[in-house]
Amino acid sequence: MPSTPSATPTSRSYQPKSGQSLLYGFMLLSFFFGAGNLIFPPMLGMSAGSHFTPAVIGFIVTAIALPMLTLIAIAKSNDGLLGMGRRVHPIFAYIFAILIYLSIGAMYGIPRAANVGYEMGFRHIISLPDQLSLILYVIIFFSICYFSALHSKHLVDVIGRILTPLLLITITILCGLAFLYLSPDTHLPSEKFAQNPLSTGIIEGYFTMDALAALAFGTVLANAITARHQSASQTNSNDTLKQNNTHQVSARDENVVQIMIKASLIAGLCLGVIYFCLAWIGMAMFRPEGFENGAILLSVAATQLMGSTGLIVFGVIVMLACLTTCIGLINACANFASRLYPNIAYRHYVLIFTIAGALLSNLGLDSILAVAVPILVFLYPISITLVILSLLHPLIAEHRLTYQLGVGTAILFAFNDFLVSILPVKLPWQALVDKLPMAELGLSWIVPTILMAIIGLLISGIYNKKTLSY
Repeated sequence: MPSTPSATPTSRSYQPKSGQSLLYGFMLLSFFFGAGNLIFPPMLGMSAGSHFTPAVIGFIVTAIALPMLTLIAIAKSNDGLLGMGRRVHPIFAYIFAILIYLSIGAMYGIPRAANVGYEMGFRHIISLPDQLSLILYVIIFFSICYFSALHSKHLVDVIGRILTPLLLITITILCGLAFLYLSPDTHLPSEKFAQNPLSTGIIEGYFTMDALAALAFGTVLANAITARHQSASQTNSNDTLKQNNTHQVSARDENVVQIMIKASLIAGLCLGVIYFCLAWIGMAMFRPEGFENGAILLSVAATQLMGSTGLIVFGVIVMLACLTTCIGLINACANFASRLYPNIAYRHYVLIFTIAGALLSNLGLDSILAVAVPILVFLYPISITLVILSLLHPLIAEHRLTYQLGVGTAILFAFNDFLVSILPVKLPWQALVDKLPMAELGLSWIVPTILMAIIGLLISGIYNKKTLSY
């Protein structure tokens, strides 16, 4: 894009129209609310029992608050995810970003969501032989994904005005009927929620992996806001001086940051209400023998509340949730790839990621999870560390060693967790790792990472003082 011309009387700061923040919030809501987010809360509600409230609060902390903080960190970074990564090292920035986009995109997020949409939705609505049903589903599902992601400037309209309201309407119907006709009985919590329901809820939300997705969706949101601004700038210019004077908005622009914060709050509030309702359904549907997973629990609840129509409603909810998530992921991956290697056009990247998602979705959910889970286990601690340090960037901007020691420590522990997840034998040093604080929760990396980041801050501060004294 040409360099931005100097400000003129017609170059105006981007002011969103009334209601646009709501549309951006709806777009984010649809991106985050995939099939996994639909089926986790009901199982949490059923398992938490009488400890329902602290468990749900803990879940919301990591399933909502952490991704929203990630979006804010992305907004405040001058160059999004790459800009955050460069604070550690330029090489780290590119390797980390590529791993993030591959893991949440073509290698995991897209095929997983598409596969879940088929298994839990389409196949129960359309009565066809399995192979023919799958082929038809893949063609329809990924065609919608392709054309929606291809016209990225209209993502806000497609997602915010059409798909999200449909998703919210179907969820509202299910939850509304549940509150009218289901009566939860207080029952004892399961073993893992009996002692520490708050911390257990935190861990359950942690494993939604939405903080990883937020690293990509933050860029999608910033691009959507920028596209809107460019269109508005052209219109204003044509109306005044009859000239095409476009202005690119940086993700660090204060207006963009404010819009993203508002959109994040809207999406977070909606997700919080939805998670509470779904968890309440899980508590109300309690039975001693339990359910295999949250999808089956919700399917039984929908059938109980609406008869055979309930299966169709539940299937529509699942497919819409998976569809909007896949559209967002394809758009995010294609945008990143076209920026990384601009010799290939954006539309070609959209086609590549669409085809890759369509092919990999046929491998089956178990195969996808077997490959992806170790990678996600590796990336999550690094992501959280980078996000938290980035939020503190105004305080540590001149202390690069803080980033390097903090993120470096997180990498070491993440790599250890990666090895534990793929190796059949116990690592020689694992006994020492297991003695660290919060190791029993799978969070042994937190305390060492904090300590090393503080050490990096102190060393960097001392070095800077000595340098200034000369």
